[in-house]
Amino acid sequence: RTGEQPNIVFILTDDLDTGSVSVMPELRSQLIEQGTTFNNAFATDPLCCPSRATFLRGQYSHNTGIVGNSPPDGGHGRFRNLNLDRSTVATWLQDAGYHTFYAGKYMNGYGSGDTYVPPGWDRWYGWQGRYRSPGGEYRLNENGDIKRYDLDRIHDTDLLREKTVDFIRKQRGVGAPFFAYVAPNAPHTPAYVPERHEGMFSERSLPRPPSFDEEDVSDKPAAMRKARLDHEQIKELGDRYRKRLASLQSVDGMVAAILAVLRDTDQLDDTYVIFASDNGFLLGEHRRVDKSVPYEESIRIPFIVRGPQVPARRVNHLVTNNDFAPTVAQLAGVNPSKYDFVDGKSFVPLLRPGEPPPEQWRTGFLVEHVTPTYQALRTKDYTYVEWPGGEKELYALEGDPYQLHNLLKSDLPNPPPDTTALAAQLGALKDCKADQCRAAEVR
Repeated sequence: RTGEQPNIVFILTDDLDTGSVSVMPELRSQLIEQGTTFNNAFATDPLCCPSRATFLRGQYSHNTGIVGNSPPDGGHGRFRNLNLDRSTVATWLQDAGYHTFYAGKYMNGYGSGDTYVPPGWDRWYGWQGRYRSPGGEYRLNENGDIKRYDLDRIHDTDLLREKTVDFIRKQRGVGAPFFAYVAPNAPHTPAYVPERHEGMFSERSLPRPPSFDEEDVSDKPAAMRKARLDHEQIKELGDRYRKRLASLQSVDGMVAAILAVLRDTDQLDDTYVIFASDNGFLLGEHRRVDKSVPYEESIRIPFIVRGPQVPARRVNHLVTNNDFAPTVAQLAGVNPSKYDFVDGKSFVPLLRPGEPPPEQWRTGFLVEHVTPTYQALRTKDYTYVEWPGGEKELYALEGDPYQLHNLLKSDLPNPPPDTTALAAQLGALKDCKADQCRAAEVR
């Protein structure tokens, strides 16, 4: 291929917490040690469907209108009915001459037997229905044909790996760049594990950071006060944690296989490989087993980029899933400003020497969610949360990284910190659109 447009591969995991990345040696050796890792990467609405809509369009969820996993607040049907899929990173790149490919989980509620293929995708292998497949059967919409597979015969991550590797291999010599987006289900519960990886982490103990089964949640809002975890719940959490780690081994194998086929077909030097998750996950922290909350374990995501001219390093700038679509657009030679609805901004400057100082890049961003309902501001130093009814939280992250001490708790011996500036920035972000959002994120 003689053109200057690079290839782009995106691997999006499901519910992957940043700590579990440590059990993925191929990811570490082939992406982390060969590319740029964003130490401060976040999902602005930490739930599957809203986050996936944001990855595709570069918007906060208050602008996509996808604020839940199912109707009427969200789900694929709403995404399609609002015509949001008519302008996504896929259509942008397809219009720019890219061959586009999708394999895996698209959006909650996608499928249920219909043969719809969203605009922008030349090759489409969309996961149908829920991840808890009845009887071990699962289905893919393969370019409009529904194909059935037996989980006992081929693991879902392995199948997606095969489809992706086959696509990449066939792109050699085509003369056009490609964009491959692969979205495995792992490590989402029930975290199916192929037989070859069963029992790999049987001796691994469930992590118990200071926030685990938090002793005192009286300073948390009412919606966040759950009962202490009992022995059986903790035991089940340990089992779930070990299954999650084992399920990630097939994702690690996918990373290795993708890098191998790029290398074997002489396409690696012209390809960006990006790895991320749609949101984080809590495994007992703050007494919770979920996501969707404004705490670090929920909003923080792995985000790694390897590719041409990308240095091997870690950066501390604040980046979000809002930034993915405009970044991919710029890498592909498409001007992101052409799409005036985009809230995020391309982080290509952070992949090059001479990046702007963190305080000139972004000082804070909005975290929002509908159930439970809150709006939060995450800055380098603070998490500030406003809840309906007037409840508020403030955590100083340097001294309290586990968010155990709400500085706005009414019975603190010292007067609470002045939150005027934080509240003002949050207020500017709550209903922002496009360039308003980018302006409000730098204060």
